[in-house]
Amino acid sequence: MRPRRPRGNLVKRNAQALGYSFPSATGSEKWVGHGTATSDSAPLADPRLARMLGVEAGTEVPRRVRVTGPASEAPFQIATSWIAPRVADVITGVATEPAAGEWLYRIEQAGHWPISWTEFHRARMPTQAEADLLEIPASLPVLEIVRQGLSGTDGKPVEVTEYVVASDRVETVHVLQRADDAMQPWPEDGSES
Repeated sequence: MRPRRPRGNLVKRNAQALGYSFPSATGSEKWVGHGTATSDSAPLADPRLARMLGVEAGTEVPRRVRVTGPASEAPFQIATSWIAPRVADVITGVATEPAAGEWLYRIEQAGHWPISWTEFHRARMPTQAEADLLEIPASLPVLEIVRQGLSGTDGKPVEVTEYVVASDRVETVHVLQRADDAMQPWPEDGSES
């Protein structure tokens, strides 16, 4: 029997614009920006994120910041993307429109197809600035999702995106898969051979 492919963690092509929709935004609703999206350069001070991007902490790198969510709801997430300096030139001039994932498309078109992603999830308390952007009390925990994008050509980082989501607005789904040694039924006497 072939293991079932996890359905809850699929990266899909965005139906609204060029780019991708990640698991937190895979519904059919149209997402909009809450506030003004920015695209600039800034020092990447967080040592964990810098290590994941393959740069020294404090290195100035391209950054994209968006607060987004479904049009009819409060802000769902803060997304801060840090782009590896080695691919910075290919995203110059890309729109900050939240639905447009064109910057990932351009990185792939520049020779990094297909980007692969790994996500790291953890719960934490929000900063006051994050609570203000998400319109939540600072006493409500958030889910932090850090997504690392690796080049399909050389396996090195091309982007790291940190999502901050109010904990009362998210549910994670994980399809568990059996290891090879757990694929066959137990023997009738319950013992392993």
